[in-house]
Amino acid sequence: MLQDYPTTKPSKRCHLSGTEFSPGESYFSVLIPHGDEISRIDISSAEWPQRPANAIGWWKCRMPGAKPKGAKPAPNSVLLDTLTELLKLPEQSKLAYLLALLLVRRRVLVEEEKLELNNTEEAAGVWCLVQPADGRRWEVPCCISGSEELAKLQQSLLKLLFTDE
Repeated sequence: MLQDYPTTKPSKRCHLSGTEFSPGESYFSVLIPHGDEISRIDISSAEWPQRPANAIGWWKCRMPGAKPKGAKPAPNSVLLDTLTELLKLPEQSKLAYLLALLLVRRRVLVEEEKLELNNTEEAAGVWCLVQPADGRRWEVPCCISGSEELAKLQQSLLKLLFTDE
């Protein structure tokens, strides 16, 4: 019969030597009973003599490697300011449209309620968006790009969306 024992996360230090495990280093985790409690200890492979006699179970692990620090998404406030600036530049209208799509998808902006809008060509070509938090409004020209241009726009958008800070 298989029994499930409550365990804790790895300690990141060898129980015997006290040294911290390096990324990629292998170690053993052991479950040891202490009265009614069960504790987990981690022992480096270099210090591992053999399975302790009172161990309920043991297994070999590997300390994960350090995660590379990647770019973080830019805050929504920065993206909203960027959208405002892009809309001032007619040549950036397609990039502004993609950024607006992202902000709608993130639910930062919502489509403005259409109250008695005239169905003119001008109204149909503009996407009216509002930020619910403060009521600011953006009018974004609807621009749909071909697949070749879309790849370039996606690269530009990635540069806007992520920051190293």
